[in-house]
Amino acid sequence: MPTEVSGALELRKAFKKVQPALAKETEKEIRGLLKVIAVKARGFVPSQAPLSGWNNAVGVWENRVFSTSDIKRGIVYSTAPSKPNKRGFRSIATIFNKSAAGSIYETAGRKNPQGQPSQASTKGKYSSYIDTSGKVNKSANPNAGRQFIDALPPLVDSQQAGKAGRRTRKTKGRLLFRAWAEDQGKTNAAVLKAIEKAMTTAIAVTKGVNKDYRGR
Repeated sequence: MPTEVSGALELRKAFKKVQPALAKETEKEIRGLLKVIAVKARGFVPSQAPLSGWNNAVGVWENRVFSTSDIKRGIVYSTAPSKPNKRGFRSIATIFNKSAAGSIYETAGRKNPQGQPSQASTKGKYSSYIDTSGKVNKSANPNAGRQFIDALPPLVDSQQAGKAGRRTRKTKGRLLFRAWAEDQGKTNAAVLKAIEKAMTTAIAVTKGVNKDYRGR
């Protein structure tokens, strides 16, 4: 899903300093583009929990109860710069899922397609399925993980086949990633176009060719 743009953050800071009106207009345009994806993703949230027990979860799941309205409200977008990741990259436009249940619905099965292994199956041939944190399914039902994943829609890869970008399990999901996949790169291209347009306008204003944003 991400596209690398060199100098975009520095460009935005410069806009806010010397062309605040242009910066505000550009951010508004980008937010409008992100909203389209967020609205589409909200439309993929089911009206009922895939498993009935998820509606009244208890124990470690009591803060992850499935609520259609909460999940939809949790799908938000932002044009605020993110913190640098391990590689030093920062996002200037982000769409994310804030709710715990929404995140689970979005990504469950990425790492363990058959669900986390049962605590009773942590030895022998099943040991290779345990993730590095050593987490296992502690349910009395040894097949709970697989049944949970089977009840969910299939994961959708947001990265288009044949397009630039590495396809990994982290590019797959059921809400945001599905919306991004169906968008077919239109929003990504539009955001880049908005940034390029702002850059061209800023250069024109600096050279005195376009005076529309001066004095605002």
